[in-house]
Amino acid sequence: MTDELRHDTAPSERRDWQENKGQPIIDARNVAVDIAVEDGTVNAVRNVSFQLYRGETIAIVGESGSGKSVTARTVMGLLPKRATVGKGATITYDGEDVLKFSDKRRRLMRGSRISMIFQEPMSSLNPIYTIGSQIIEAIQTHRRVSKNRRNRRRWSFSGRFRFQNPKRALNNIRTSSPVASANV
Repeated sequence: MTDELRHDTAPSERRDWQENKGQPIIDARNVAVDIAVEDGTVNAVRNVSFQLYRGETIAIVGESGSGKSVTARTVMGLLPKRATVGKGATITYDGEDVLKFSDKRRRLMRGSRISMIFQEPMSSLNPIYTIGSQIIEAIQTHRRVSKNRRNRRRWSFSGRFRFQNPKRALNNIRTSSPVASANV
């Protein structure tokens, strides 16, 4: 196996970087994340690099526990307080260093410029609140719109999610009930 293909010496740049025009919209290099736990420190991510250019879709693929979600949360600024990003890591979004963004600037970026689709949406929803109120909360967090417009957007989302019974789904507190088809 060549050094270039070994996990511990992964290339920091894509092999096809010369084929892409302009700078990547997301450029993550040498991302490493440690998480403090009761018995010490977990090296959750080591030496992850990727570039995403406009118009592309990428997937982060790996075994369970390999650091996919931690990597995505690092880009989004959603790491827990006990997590530390490695000193050699760089993550730029549209040419700006997201690791230096303030909390407020990260919140403005999330949802309006960049989003994460969680693998297990049923565990991402809070069962104490209705699905509809959680959709409205996300809209309010990222956009300044009137209450009337928020409600219209909430109903338009229900069409995208193909809820079998949109009114019941959006007003249902029990988010674990099967209310949406799998074709989303």
